[in-house]
Amino acid sequence: MIQLKESDRPAIEAYISAEPEMNLFFYGDLHNFNIEDGPVRIYALPGDTGWDALMLRFFDNFVVYSPDPGYDAGAVGAFLRQQEEVGCISGKLECVAPLAPFFPTKTLEPTYMSRCNTPPAACPLPAGVTTRRMGAKDVEELLDLLEEIEEFKSNPADGSRRSKQRQSMLANLEKGSLWYGVYEGERLVATAQTSADNDQSAMVVGVATRPGCRGKGYASAVVSELCRSAFAAGRKFLCLFYDNPAAGRIYRRLGFEELGQYAMLQD
Repeated sequence: MIQLKESDRPAIEAYISAEPEMNLFFYGDLHNFNIEDGPVRIYALPGDTGWDALMLRFFDNFVVYSPDPGYDAGAVGAFLRQQEEVGCISGKLECVAPLAPFFPTKTLEPTYMSRCNTPPAACPLPAGVTTRRMGAKDVEELLDLLEEIEEFKSNPADGSRRSKQRQSMLANLEKGSLWYGVYEGERLVATAQTSADNDQSAMVVGVATRPGCRGKGYASAVVSELCRSAFAAGRKFLCLFYDNPAAGRIYRRLGFEELGQYAMLQD
C-alpha cells in the first residue's frame, strides 16, 4: 500500500473522474485539505497497470474506490484491519461489499446514491415553525438531536464517539459545510447538513427529524432550504444517499434522481 502525496493530486482526480457522485468525498477532501498534513490521507493499492484501488481516510472513517469490481479486496481488507481504529467504511456497493468478511462485527448497509441538479422549491411550514442556518455554537444542540435518532445514536460504551463526531463536524464546518435546522419555537426538531463541500458539489448528510415530530414536512423543508443555500453558494450539483423508501419519496419530490447503489460498513 502506498500513501499518496500532494504531487499525486492530478493522478487521483483522473482515477476518480469517471464516477464523480460516488467519489464526492474524495473530491471534497481533496478540495479542502492537504493530504499530507491534517485529518485526510489517501492510499493507493498498486496494480498490474496503475492503481488497483484508492482509500481515503478522514479521521477514522474510510472511503474505498476502484473502477474494477474485481479489485484485490483481500489486500485492502488486510490493510484496513491493520489500522488502529476503523469507523465507517463507505463507497460504491461493489467496492464495499467484498470487505464485509474482514469486519464481522460491522453491518453492511446498502443505500441509494442520488443527484440533484437544480434548486428545489421552498417548502411551507406551519406558523411558529422556522428554518435557520446553524453554526459552531449549535454543535451540542445538533448532537443532542442526533442522539435521539436510532441510526445516529452512539454506543453508550464508546465514550469517545460523540467527541469524534464533534471533531469531524467542526472540521467540515470550517471548510464550508452548511448546517440547517427546523425549529418549533426555540426547539430544534429537524436538521440536515452538507459534507465534502467543494467548488462544484457537496453531499447532503445527517438528515434527521426528532421522534414525535415526523410527518409534518420538516425533513422536506430543511433539505430544501439547505439545497437552495448550497446552490446559491455556487454548487453545480448535490448528492445524497438513503435506504428508507419514505425518504426516497421525499428526495425525489425535491428533484433528486437515483444513480446507483452506495454502501456503508459500520458498527
